[in-house]
Amino acid sequence: MVAAGGWALRGGPTGQAEPLPSALASSPLPSPAAPGVEAVHPAAPPPVTHAAPGVRYTFDGGIAGQVQDGSGRLPLRVRKAGGELSAVPHGGGLAVRFPQRCEHYGAESCARAILQSGPAEFLNPGQGAFTYGASVLVTPDETSKGANVIQKGFSVGDSQFKLQVDGVAGHPSCVIVGTAGPAIYVALASLTVADGRWHRVECSRSDALLTVAVDGKLKGRLAIPSSLSIANADPLCIGGKGTSPNNDQFAGAIDDVFVTLSS
Repeated sequence: MVAAGGWALRGGPTGQAEPLPSALASSPLPSPAAPGVEAVHPAAPPPVTHAAPGVRYTFDGGIAGQVQDGSGRLPLRVRKAGGELSAVPHGGGLAVRFPQRCEHYGAESCARAILQSGPAEFLNPGQGAFTYGASVLVTPDETSKGANVIQKGFSVGDSQFKLQVDGVAGHPSCVIVGTAGPAIYVALASLTVADGRWHRVECSRSDALLTVAVDGKLKGRLAIPSSLSIANADPLCIGGKGTSPNNDQFAGAIDDVFVTLSS
């Protein structure tokens, strides 16, 4: 605040000077040189922080129409082939329930339904560190040969990252494939999540290490090439890799999906 020509001025919302209220304008300012008066300095502006790039879906707005992530940048839409999705209560909000397990995995008659975005190149981590995961609810009779929770990209002729709960035992695993070759890297958790309770599963790639954590505890790790790069123009898929047969359809419920790239 400065005094000028009988007016007290302050910075307005645009950075320009504007008059202060008359009560303040009429108050004399102490001389900075006056003895016993401590100089008053303007407070430093708060530090500017930037959220790490990525997406997060809570599904609390339901799944009718577009399902928005927290930033509104990458909406999801329901895609289905004989199956249905539904919103179910979870933790004071909503989660997504996927079609029931098919008795004959991969059959044309199996009900299939997923959530899928448009192209999501901005989620490509390249060689950088990133994390992704979700909360899942799976019962012992909902496990199958293939059950994708999150997937972006493909393992053949492409690159990908994926979270899955494959196999009858229901152990979650994190999967990545780089652009340089067909090698598939899988960090498998040492415990099952197919027990009818909600579990938080998180995958993390950091330099030359891929890890999987369940409910905040490390449950699996795998060394990977530090040069491995993931980059594709594919969409983000939740609950399966598509709607064709053998889509690795997830059975159970999913909530709080996220992908976070290092900033």
